[in-house]
Amino acid sequence: MIISRLLGATMLSAALALSACSPLNPNKSGEEGSAAEPHGFIDGAEELSEPHSAIAYTTRGARTLHLLDLTTTATTDLTLTHPVETLIEDGRFLYTTDGDRTLEITDAGVWTVDHTDHVHYYRASARTLGTLTLAAKITTIAGNDAHTTITTAGGRLTVLDRRALETGTITELPAGAFQAPCETPGESVVLRGGTLTACQDHWVRVKHTTTGSEAEVLRGPGGKVPSSPFGSRPRSNEAAQFDSTGIWSLNAPKATVQHVPAANLIAAASPADGKSVLALDRSGTLRSYDLKTGDVLAEAKVPGTSLTLDINRAYVADPDARVIHEIDYRDNLRTARTLTVEQRPDLAVEVGR
Repeated sequence: MIISRLLGATMLSAALALSACSPLNPNKSGEEGSAAEPHGFIDGAEELSEPHSAIAYTTRGARTLHLLDLTTTATTDLTLTHPVETLIEDGRFLYTTDGDRTLEITDAGVWTVDHTDHVHYYRASARTLGTLTLAAKITTIAGNDAHTTITTAGGRLTVLDRRALETGTITELPAGAFQAPCETPGESVVLRGGTLTACQDHWVRVKHTTTGSEAEVLRGPGGKVPSSPFGSRPRSNEAAQFDSTGIWSLNAPKATVQHVPAANLIAAASPADGKSVLALDRSGTLRSYDLKTGDVLAEAKVPGTSLTLDINRAYVADPDARVIHEIDYRDNLRTARTLTVEQRPDLAVEVGR
């Protein structure tokens, strides 16, 4: 295993930065086509005319991962080798951990390739790829394009070749680091305008330029940074976090931070419209807030414990009722569908979006 330690308070993962900023349409993945293969051709995958998203969910402590097809509502079950305590997605691959050192990777079999000016949608067979056991407890996982980075307690970093994952192979790569002021790096999110990483009292945006990668510090009012995961819409430039004081909305290309006061939150996500942010509270109320004024633009009773967005819909998982609510967040938080699932969706994410 090839591991690099993040040194002190001034180093961030170069692999994470490159993962966030590397080209979105690498030739190696086959998207460019050739004389014999049309543009967009990927061997072993079916190209679709529209996204074929799925909700991946599992019951905490279970060894089965369920993939709920949002087009057909059919469910595919995949058996895992360890009980699941955390579930993370990167658009295609699912990363489940046992809450400690063991990681299992699953190919959801649905994904989107972003060429910035247009996108391609694909479908293949879902499959588990294998497991890794790290030297310490896994704290964060982030995957995009060329790399998947795994951080463990103590700041150690493992980098996987994400393009190798596309062929079903788990391959580790050397990890590096570069200068960036970030004490105790936390959650990260990959956006079109760069990657955002939460640090102890600020965020760092890493952006690709013609001369390399550049890091910029972003600060919000009060000097506090949440520890929650980022909530974002795919192929966008905005993401949100939350803490006991409310919602923090970040814009990667503009390098801005906005705070909206709110209480008792359990999830937040940005629809990336530059005007609003969504949040779910402990009472089971989903609200859309105005970013400038903090006013509530819309609210709806949607019991649940998790929130995920795509370009048209939000999904709220309700483990107790064994349902997933599909919300049209562009239409006053209207419930578009209520999807009944087989088991408790304690952990739920969307793939293929």
